[in-house]
Amino acid sequence: MKKQTLLLTGGCGFVGHHLVEGVLKQTDWDIVILDALTYAGNLNRLTNISLWDNEKHRVKFVWHNLNSPISETIHKMIGNIDYVWHVAAESHVENSINDPIPFAYNVVSVTNLLQYLREKQPNLQKYIGFNTDEVFGPAAEGIYHSEDFKFNPSNPYSASKGGQWCMEYAFFKSFQMPIVMVHSMNIYGERQHPEKFIPMTINKVLTGEKIVLHGIKGGKCSSRCWIHAREVCNGLIYLTSIGVMGESYNIVGEEKDVLDIANRISIAITMKPLEESKIEWVDFHRTRPGHDSRYALSGKKLKKIGWIPTFSIDDSLGKTVRWSIQSENKRWLNL
Repeated sequence: MKKQTLLLTGGCGFVGHHLVEGVLKQTDWDIVILDALTYAGNLNRLTNISLWDNEKHRVKFVWHNLNSPISETIHKMIGNIDYVWHVAAESHVENSINDPIPFAYNVVSVTNLLQYLREKQPNLQKYIGFNTDEVFGPAAEGIYHSEDFKFNPSNPYSASKGGQWCMEYAFFKSFQMPIVMVHSMNIYGERQHPEKFIPMTINKVLTGEKIVLHGIKGGKCSSRCWIHAREVCNGLIYLTSIGVMGESYNIVGEEKDVLDIANRISIAITMKPLEESKIEWVDFHRTRPGHDSRYALSGKKLKKIGWIPTFSIDDSLGKTVRWSIQSENKRWLNL
């Protein structure tokens, strides 16, 4: 039986390299990584994952920036593929507020990719587009956005990801391409870029700096759903097998507010929660225009077809923190 090949865009990024590791562990697929190696991409992530020395022969790297069409030369380097996971994107909200233009290329990039697949990969079996909960905008208390909620983006990043979803759905409708769309949420794990909340908080606990939390002392603070990157990989492998073309699915973790997450990190490092003197409370909307105080997704659709996360944040977040502060791993906190 022919061995399957996965084209993974953004495979040198934080989420992408965890997907590489998960695919190497759980399948016999070969992987072609297509990556532009922007500031968020790092080839060293790949050489740092388990199984690399024994399984690297299954991975091929091709440099390409999807802001440009895929040329015939790049196509020959990619070869024939069976599956696509499109993970590459500009993805930092603050950056999109400071300069929205690069984020418009999230839509250009997916269009270049889909057009290439349509023209050059006639045997494609499944394409999965990776998206964010932020396209739905803020979630009121008690509301969990299902896949059919209307988009309500609050910043250029989430608007660009909404545009990506629309382009993917349009290619499914117009050209009957085997496209499935996925939404997920705040993803954490080892080797995450230090600009993100969890590694930033780890750094500040280690140095004794104050941790900025958006909310009110003793009251409401920002809330998110959180999931480890390994769980995201599990969900994508599952959907590659049974996801229905033209459908969207939420890969959902657990909802926690930022104080809860910060305290968990502090306990994993110091054995006690944060002291109040180490917290700086700031008004969310004044300091973070374009951000929403609560994002929340419903995981009912994916649960109904047989998939739920396999481990809890109680276990996985502590492991991530303890891994990150080991002397041989601390470099990932200071990229």
